[in-house]
Amino acid sequence: MSLQKEFEALGCWSAPTEEEHISVYGLDFDNCYIIFTDLDAKAPVVAACYDDRDAFMWGKELKDFAALKALRAAHADDEAFIAAVENYTLPKE
Repeated sequence: MSLQKEFEALGCWSAPTEEEHISVYGLDFDNCYIIFTDLDAKAPVVAACYDDRDAFMWGKELKDFAALKALRAAHADDEAFIAAVENYTLPKE
């Protein structure tokens, strides 16, 4: 399955960016939305959270898409998922 299809399976919408020449993927929630960017399935995923007025709230780097997918699987509740992404820490190598 392509990475775009994987993001769509998580419920994400996608949008191309003209400046960076990449696609971003997003999830909408009641009071905010999170945008995810990455280049491939094994690259770090950057998450940026914005409130409903489009003001930046926080950003986080996740190890890879698998880490994002695991967080979503473990946290079906939207608020729990948002908190899990915000509080994620990269594993020590």
